[in-house]
Amino acid sequence: MHSMNIMERIKTWFGALIQRLQQTFRRSPPGLRRGAAMLVDAVIVMESFAVALLFRFDGNVRNEWWGTFWPSAIAAALVFVLLLRWSGIYDSILRYTGIYQGIRVASATSISAGIVFMVDFILGPEGLAIMKLNPVPLSVVMVGAVLAYVQLVAVRLYPRVFYELSLREIGRRTRTAIVGTEESGVALAQHIWRSPGMNTQVVGFVSESGTEVGKHIEGAKVLGTVEGLDEIISQHGIDQVIIATPQASREQMDDIWRTSTQASAEVKVMPDLGEFLAHGTVKLRELQIEDLLGREPVNIDLDALSEYINGKTVLVTGAAGSIGRELSRQISRLGPSKLIVLDRDESGLYYLNTELRREDFHDAEVFVGDVTASERISFLFERFRPDIVFHAAAYKHVPMMELQGTEAITNNVFGTLNVARNAGAYGVAKFINVSTDKAVDPVNVMGATKRLAEMIVHGLAAEYPTTVYASVRFGNVLGSRGSVVPTFRQQIEAGGPVTVTHPDMIRYFMTIPEAVSLILQAGAMAEGYGTYVLEMGRPVAITELARKMIDIMGAPNVGIKFTGLRPGEKLREELFGATEQRADTDHEMVFKISAGDQSTANGQDLFDLIHDMTTQAKSQEAKKSLALLHQAVPNYEAADLPDEIREGTYKDPL
Repeated sequence: MHSMNIMERIKTWFGALIQRLQQTFRRSPPGLRRGAAMLVDAVIVMESFAVALLFRFDGNVRNEWWGTFWPSAIAAALVFVLLLRWSGIYDSILRYTGIYQGIRVASATSISAGIVFMVDFILGPEGLAIMKLNPVPLSVVMVGAVLAYVQLVAVRLYPRVFYELSLREIGRRTRTAIVGTEESGVALAQHIWRSPGMNTQVVGFVSESGTEVGKHIEGAKVLGTVEGLDEIISQHGIDQVIIATPQASREQMDDIWRTSTQASAEVKVMPDLGEFLAHGTVKLRELQIEDLLGREPVNIDLDALSEYINGKTVLVTGAAGSIGRELSRQISRLGPSKLIVLDRDESGLYYLNTELRREDFHDAEVFVGDVTASERISFLFERFRPDIVFHAAAYKHVPMMELQGTEAITNNVFGTLNVARNAGAYGVAKFINVSTDKAVDPVNVMGATKRLAEMIVHGLAAEYPTTVYASVRFGNVLGSRGSVVPTFRQQIEAGGPVTVTHPDMIRYFMTIPEAVSLILQAGAMAEGYGTYVLEMGRPVAITELARKMIDIMGAPNVGIKFTGLRPGEKLREELFGATEQRADTDHEMVFKISAGDQSTANGQDLFDLIHDMTTQAKSQEAKKSLALLHQAVPNYEAADLPDEIREGTYKDPL
């Protein structure tokens, strides 16, 4: 123990001495530092050639060789140093020496060795025979050059190695285990070692493969596998676990999170490696509920998307909303000639346009307007002549629309008809209607209006055969305004309780970027009328979701309160109805469904019904317009729908 203390003191003293010398060296004038570096390199070259000469003659070098060696070694050192100077190696910061600097040294060394070799050869008897013997044996030049290269690189790597090792030893920092031994995990570890401000100490790696356990990566040990994470945390005193495996499934992330939290270790997630490389820094984020919802990453055919978006004029309605905003972002990256973003929320459009410009997209046309304003929409189509339309404008809040039925009909039904009919009249190539799982066997006003919007799109496909009409149906998206996740987050931050309507409530969830990518994918594959449904993964129990969010946010004292089903709510949503059949497409997460029953009650003309319905809705005749909505969508089965409306016997008393 005493000897170990002595060694530790010697190590500390030596490290302090080196640091003092480095600080003195760094404070000296640049010219002096550069001159000192050149002198060191010259000594290395001469020493390397001397070792090579001794090696050539097994240490028994005749005097005549030493007589010609030293002038040759000095000349060689001069050539090496001049070429190293020419390569810019003396302008590098030593503690950041890497592969690039190694390549520069290799280039300068190779050229220098070639020059020295040719001069040595020409002066000798095999060349111009100026001298009876070569100044030095030719083999000495080659061996000496190799030795010089190794030492020139080593002397530059030492400051970096010492710098990074010294950072790893600084004080008490957050002891961290990195899950992932591939490129992302190694890049993260390297960044941490070079960033003392992160106050993080990498204790080691956690691998998915048992064959890597016990090995070292950049000097840090692979401590074990994910299955043994709880033992790793306890044995090594881990404070923080960073997940750096972008390919990890949500189930794996859930296991890592549960194991870490049970062992009182904080969990963070490394962003995508591409984001790290683009920005040159790592912004670790907290684990989010989106990471744990059991969805696999979406694979997108970017070539197909680019082919049908690139060079086109694209219109996105509802562009200030959650889906419309993400549609605009992703479309802007696919090279449209113009992107028209339409919404009546002028502030939302302003912020969207600012964001697009920040991403270096300057071909967005901001258009403030309402999808129900016939003249405004006609003017838009006349002015811009879009090739593709993504119709995302809609009211989507179920309980709110139960109380505002006339507005839901006006916006979701007439607004869709207005935009879709103009699309056909102005020769749009594709019209993609963004729908919802609430449209399947609807039990609420919002779902019934969205089902009717799908029927409108189907009907117009026959009226305008040159335009491809399609609807894309999917479930809940995470993080949208008014959705369950931000609501739960606000309730937890406020101290609770978290309100859940029913213990058995189940929903499908998808992140907004995933949903939008698949909407674009479905749009790309649409060649005729079709209703597409997205693979939503496994259903999620809302009660379990609430419990996970409480755990993730570290609020164990927050309770859950069950409030009862709200108007228009189902316990479980479906993605296709009883009369619809699902068929596979070329993409494993996009399915096409049969049109199902598109008929109205009593075989009435759909568009005549819609005209009467929207007229009543605009006149704020709620009961009349809802009666017509039920006739247009016969499977609309609201729990509180009056019997005379449900049975189709309601008559206007006037």
